[in-house]
Amino acid sequence: MTTVRNHFSIAKAPALFCWYAYIDTVDCLADSLFEQEGITVRKVQEFENKVNYYTLVICKVLPWHREGFLKALDKLPDKMCLLGFRDYDEFCREYLDYSENWLVEKEMKSRERGKAGDNTLSPCLQ
Repeated sequence: MTTVRNHFSIAKAPALFCWYAYIDTVDCLADSLFEQEGITVRKVQEFENKVNYYTLVICKVLPWHREGFLKALDKLPDKMCLLGFRDYDEFCREYLDYSENWLVEKEMKSRERGKAGDNTLSPCLQ
């Protein structure tokens, strides 16, 4: 099994759900893996990449489905390779680093605006 970092966690309050961002295709290849694991993933927003076939998905997962969600995402790189998406690993490396940094900066700026005098900021990423 290929080890590819294809997702990251997003800290949100209140923590009724586990929030994640992951890389998928516009055809939603990960959905069948989630179904195999018997979990429900609620997609909040998708950001399509105009250059290629991939999309960044922001989603929320029930805490008791977290393990199955991560297990499904571990299988996703192999499925991508089998279906001919040979650049998936490289795309994940480049795009997730950029996206994660952008989301962290955006979250920190919004917290600074909302709580100018509060020094009890929790980290953005888990």
